[in-house]
Amino acid sequence: MDIVISGILPHSSIASELARQAAKAAPTLFQKLENSKGTVHLLDPNETGCTPFEYWQLEHHQFTPAGQQNHAAGLGPLYSPHSHNRDQPVWLLELAHIALGASNATLLTADDLVISESESLALFESAQVVFSESPFKLLQHGTCRWHIEVPPDMVLPSLSPNVIASGYLNNWWPQDAQSRLLRKLLNALQVEWHEHPVNQERQQKNRPLINGAWVFGGATPSQLQAATAVTPPRLLQQLETSHRKQDWGQWLAILAKLEQDVFSPLLANKDDRLVLTGYDRLVVVTPGRMPVWLGKLLNRNQQWKDWWCQ
Repeated sequence: MDIVISGILPHSSIASELARQAAKAAPTLFQKLENSKGTVHLLDPNETGCTPFEYWQLEHHQFTPAGQQNHAAGLGPLYSPHSHNRDQPVWLLELAHIALGASNATLLTADDLVISESESLALFESAQVVFSESPFKLLQHGTCRWHIEVPPDMVLPSLSPNVIASGYLNNWWPQDAQSRLLRKLLNALQVEWHEHPVNQERQQKNRPLINGAWVFGGATPSQLQAATAVTPPRLLQQLETSHRKQDWGQWLAILAKLEQDVFSPLLANKDDRLVLTGYDRLVVVTPGRMPVWLGKLLNRNQQWKDWWCQ
């Protein structure tokens, strides 16, 4: 069985410093790493448009980009698996919070906002006015993501909200001419929602405002295949939020809780394969065949530090 742990690989700038603390917080996991072989796959978000965990999910479904698409285009049908027309591009609009700083803007994804069904529906109804004056069309309402229709002759880049939320929005905002109409639409939504009753109520409760959105996707459901693994992989995503925020104190606390509640029984099977993801890396960890005593003698049990700190 594959055990996928997303957000387990720290950013390279902090990885070496966190190595000892992480090994202390989750000794069961790191004992497995000591006795296994890790294969590193470097995945530049500038090229894939998505996180390594999202990349792994798309590969798991044998996604094949078409034309100028990157892997993030496949997130549309991946996050909307029940689309009826398998040959219709799936574009999604994800509700978000955009925080403006002195020189930069950052984005919080819908996962960070805890959006209720009633809040989403009220914003959806107000957004219909904005969309009616644009070439885009609102198709379907969901709590965190809405289906939209993009003009068929419009070529837009696709970038995952989870990648955007890992840095500054300014660094990712598309500047090409094709994206100008989309930028205008999203700016109009910000204006429409600035003093919306939903946000007035959230402000009173000291909750982040739902004052923006991000559009991504563009691939068709036919570009994804059904997963064929006999045994479904086990997905552990508890570290994602603290990893995205680079809150390493919280990250270590969650790692210790995973050790206590999950790792000890789950990692007992020595034949299980681990898939570990970070910001720009994916590491596949396969069980080693060398006896533990010989690995220690040859200092092979420390090889995990080579790719951990890469």
